[in-house]
Amino acid sequence: MKTIRNSFLLLLICTLSAYSQQNDFQSWSSIRISKKIYKRTNISVKEGFRFRENSSLISKNFTDVKISHRIKKTDFEVSFGYRFSNDFDLDFSFENKHRYYSDFSSRYKYKRFKISFRDRVQYQGNRSGFSTLFRQKVDVSYNVRKTPFKPFLQFEFFMNMNEEFEKLRYTIGFSQPIFKDLNADFFYRIQQTLNTDNPENMFILGTSLSYKL
Repeated sequence: MKTIRNSFLLLLICTLSAYSQQNDFQSWSSIRISKKIYKRTNISVKEGFRFRENSSLISKNFTDVKISHRIKKTDFEVSFGYRFSNDFDLDFSFENKHRYYSDFSSRYKYKRFKISFRDRVQYQGNRSGFSTLFRQKVDVSYNVRKTPFKPFLQFEFFMNMNEEFEKLRYTIGFSQPIFKDLNADFFYRIQQTLNTDNPENMFILGTSLSYKL
């Protein structure tokens, strides 16, 4: 509990310090459907929508397809995915983007805690050009005794090939089953952009539904 309390304080400090930059409140939502297609191999399809300008205008919608395989007798997993997205401007014009990525994930359990790490290399762009980013995410969750309720904390950074940080994400939320194969995540996230002429901070409320076929 001490670790969770300290993480709350860190998230609050980040929120207060971020107000010196351009700020925006956003809402993100997504739904993901997954199915096992072979031993330790799953395919998933995710559809997402994001709204900006105090959640009044759409900023992005995307479709993401991913294949994941857990290595036999380990808690390591490799994934390969593709995302197609529409990124909208304030005048509702938009551009299409393609993202290709690969993940390496691992997880560890300690009593009622679960710690997950995910390393991602992504290649994203369109006809105007592509860029490569390295991302690393750390996720700490806790299973509340005698309940399916799982609060979690996440931290993620985005780094370009010049070893400069482009984004930081701080997330707090909880996971709760709705039905047997349907799970819901609710979260609050702070996203900071770095090393740019117009740094921006996003304060995000998000929901995510996951369904297993």
